Amino acid sequence: MKKGWKRVCSCVLLCVLCAGLLMAGPGPARALLEANPTLRIGLFYDSTALPAANLENYAGAGYRLGFLQEDKQFAEVGRLSSPAQITVIKNRTLYLKDRVYSDTPSTGSVTVGCYHIDTGRTYASFAEAQNGATALRGQDWQAFPVYSYGAYRVRIGAYATSAAAAEDIPRLGIDGAIALSGSAYCVSVVRTESGDMLFQFDGGTERSLSIWPSLGEVSDPITWFKGYKYRGGFEYRRVTGNNITVINWVTLQDYVKGILPYEMSASWSLEALKAQALCAKSFAVSSLGKHRSAGFDLCNTVHCQVYQGTNAANANSDKAVDETYGRFVYYNGKVAETVYHSHDGGATESAANVWGSEIAYLQAVIDTFEEPAKIPNGLWQYTYTNSDINAILKDKGISAGSIVSAYIDQFTPAGNVYRLTLVDSSGKKYNFVGEKARTTLNSTARGLQTRSQRYNIIPGGGGGAASLTIAGGVGTAVKTNVIGLYAVGGDGVQALTGTLSGLQVQSKDGIFPLSAATGFTGGNGTYLFTGSGHGHNVGLSQYGAKAMSDQGYSAEDIIHFYYASVDVLG
Repeated sequence: MKKGWKRVCSCVLLCVLCAGLLMAGPGPARALLEANPTLRIGLFYDSTALPAANLENYAGAGYRLGFLQEDKQFAEVGRLSSPAQITVIKNRTLYLKDRVYSDTPSTGSVTVGCYHIDTGRTYASFAEAQNGATALRGQDWQAFPVYSYGAYRVRIGAYATSAAAAEDIPRLGIDGAIALSGSAYCVSVVRTESGDMLFQFDGGTERSLSIWPSLGEVSDPITWFKGYKYRGGFEYRRVTGNNITVINWVTLQDYVKGILPYEMSASWSLEALKAQALCAKSFAVSSLGKHRSAGFDLCNTVHCQVYQGTNAANANSDKAVDETYGRFVYYNGKVAETVYHSHDGGATESAANVWGSEIAYLQAVIDTFEEPAKIPNGLWQYTYTNSDINAILKDKGISAGSIVSAYIDQFTPAGNVYRLTLVDSSGKKYNFVGEKARTTLNSTARGLQTRSQRYNIIPGGGGGAASLTIAGGVGTAVKTNVIGLYAVGGDGVQALTGTLSGLQVQSKDGIFPLSAATGFTGGNGTYLFTGSGHGHNVGLSQYGAKAMSDQGYSAEDIIHFYYASVDVLG
């Protein structure tokens, strides 16, 4: 009785402590988290940086011009009420044809030069500089306002050479006028269809041009850029002094609205979309700074998360984001790195067995909700030959002898591949562990891939097996030859024949696939890779989330199923 009473008291005390913690609020890491911070998303950068970037008003009219201060506040330096279509170009000579700006001329292209006549005068404001430019345009000069190192100026023309600009100075008749070009960080705003100069910004290394669509007449301006519609503003950086890095400044909520329909169908049930929204938001916050050296927080590709604006969003997907406002997934007081993938094929995997680092909340989960046969590419198979494998290794710069054997050397307890082994003609083994067991033999050029770490290899293209392993037994061989293997069924004892594809074994820990692989070196040099799932198998399965939502589970139920010991708070 005393032991039981102590146990009851302990439970009551634990409940009181937990309630107190919840009432007191989160720890410092969570208390400092903004519900809807502004993020910097790289759209074009590094090798994809652009010589010119077009914008077009979609909802709202005009553009505010300026720069972003250290506190992320926009400092306006001027406005353009028209046109709706503008282009930001680098301060280099470019060639315009059919609304496209390029570094090289082509037949019929128009030259947009990077040399100008500076009038030598400064103005107190953008409005005054704009008035000065308007007066000169009335005299048939192509004049435009400039913001250069904190000063407002007026410049004329877009000449291909400094000499051409200098030739026009005497005709201008303004004392102190000079021919010049902006710095390596200078950008110009031009009329898209003609290349006529509208504004120039030169902040050197300290300030970059930022453009915020709409002059304030609409509360939710949206802008076309490269075929996608975006909320928020844009920043243009010439990081290396050459092409332009384009950055979208957008709130977290609007950013996730531009992720959700590209990660999940916007038509899926609300709770699945909410679970994905929680994952996308938490992953974004936990990953801030991945591209700090390039001047932004996150990129718009699978390296971070696929983000393509508002095109595919609908009321259902936007509602899912709105209903998760201010809520994030936490582990031990910090926002969790909630990675996710398309579908797991029957079991997720621990981060340790994929990427080599143990993360407490990213553990393997046997997934009974997914139905791989009902998922597009849920079940897959690819046939490799030794020749394919040798070519793929060579393409990837992996030095190896002539491969004569491929097999799975070890499975994880969840039934996923842990170690793939290749053997060359000299008997040397090449081991690929964790994620490399999934990615090493992927080849877009050859149309071959292991879509997930959940697969088997059938040597000889399905013609038999040299050994039998239980995937849930971490690669322990239980039979070295399929001959003499029997199964007990309702009709008595039957000998097993043919291949092992699709066979499973049941244990106290669940149902696991049987794998034919270990030690096979004969056959015709062909291997059938047959598997299920798609992606790295860590964290939330998107198709699993859909299945759970369709069965009535909530977004929080889904999060708790795929991530161990986490909380959804906010």
